[in-house]
Amino acid sequence: MNTPIKTTVSFKDPRDDDDDRLEDYTVPIPEGLTEEFVPSQPVTPKQIIDWETKNKEPYPGYAEELFNWENAWEEVNRAQQKADGGYLHVADPVHIQEEPETAAGSVKDADGEDVPVYGDDNVFSEYSSFFENAFGGDGQFGDFYDADGEDEEN
Repeated sequence: MNTPIKTTVSFKDPRDDDDDRLEDYTVPIPEGLTEEFVPSQPVTPKQIIDWETKNKEPYPGYAEELFNWENAWEEVNRAQQKADGGYLHVADPVHIQEEPETAAGSVKDADGEDVPVYGDDNVFSEYSSFFENAFGGDGQFGDFYDADGEDEEN
């Protein structure tokens, strides 16, 4: 039988936790940078919904204010990450190679049509049987279908 383990649980009021969130930063936070975005002019809930759903600014300059606030926090968070010993990883963009104008070879699909295969001639010749199977080729469905393409079992 399981024996209960005695422990002490400390409860921290979530409202108090919000106040302590900024204390975790060791880098300076610019003066006037609030934790929540506060627009320079009053906005209604309907205006906020229109902004979020229709991209309609509540007043001219709202988008720029929000953009500047978000960027200021991004700079603070990146500085904090660097201070904590982390680094910003920026993934290399995927290099898309242009399609060559000539095909390295071709394979026959299940209908007997030639399908061009682009790429390196050496790779194509080395793996041509794989390409034949991948694109169809003779006998790929031979065990399951008759010459008319009908399922033999039915």
